[in-house]
Amino acid sequence: MTVVQDQALGLRRLISQRPADGVLGITPGLRMGTWVITVVSGTPESGKTTIATNLSALLGQTGRHVVLLDGNVGALTCSRLLGTEPRYSLEDLFADRRDLAEILASGAAGIRVLPGGARILALKRLSARGQRDVMERLRSLETLADVVIIDTGNAESTDTLAYALSSDIVLAIALPQRESLLHTYSLVKRLLLQRADLQVGWVMNRCSSPAQAQKIGKQVERLLSGQFWGRVRLLGCVVEDNSVSAAAEQNACFWLSCPEGPAAKGLSALAAELRTQILAHPGAGRGLHAFLARLADHLRPPALLPIPKEEEQQWLVA
Repeated sequence: MTVVQDQALGLRRLISQRPADGVLGITPGLRMGTWVITVVSGTPESGKTTIATNLSALLGQTGRHVVLLDGNVGALTCSRLLGTEPRYSLEDLFADRRDLAEILASGAAGIRVLPGGARILALKRLSARGQRDVMERLRSLETLADVVIIDTGNAESTDTLAYALSSDIVLAIALPQRESLLHTYSLVKRLLLQRADLQVGWVMNRCSSPAQAQKIGKQVERLLSGQFWGRVRLLGCVVEDNSVSAAAEQNACFWLSCPEGPAAKGLSALAAELRTQILAHPGAGRGLHAFLARLADHLRPPALLPIPKEEEQQWLVA
């Protein structure tokens, strides 16, 4: 444990410094202030990956430079939905087999996809020098992207927690069902307890109506307001829409194939809320250097998920 903590301290010191030389042939600082958004959910099959991918495509279409990091190890759903089949992944970067430029794949709407392929916590197995080298290469993404969106895997994965606790904003995706609401609520509370300045946007997916999303979202805000005032709010919703499943069957983004559908309109409203935070404040994101410094802090086992109190579960019964 002492060795890991010492390595993390060294990484934080290294990453807190700005890069001095050009990486990938691009001048450092070109897009300083990159925002890092991690998408999570408390249960599988919540539509987390679909929202992460379609949101990336939407922001890409509106002129943002977006990198989508597929952190769901073992799945390449993000890549398929964006019409690309990556040849390499983070595993090749960790093993020093490929450079970052070779790993990044170009997808629909001008999105660059960074396939996971390896758990980010695999960094612990590298030497201190190897860790610094990988972190330095990853930091070069800041010169390529205004926004980095991270799709995560299992809520109990150490990787998921590390990504979420290191990002600028967390999008928590929940379905209007008891199990999904309880587990996503528990995950959000856990994240808020571990990082005092983390901001969370609650997103309801596959709702019957915006009114249903508003009702649930406001209950979540109320329950968390006492301990975490202003740090969680309902950011948007995506209603049930057949165009979503139809696009998925074709390995496509529903926002690109059916931009006028109900789900696409909900996603556009969600993106508009994000743009008020991202685009209205260019350069306000803390950047990849800050994200990676925090990530180095989380190269350790996760804490247990908090169990919702009885009074916190009552609103889910109604």
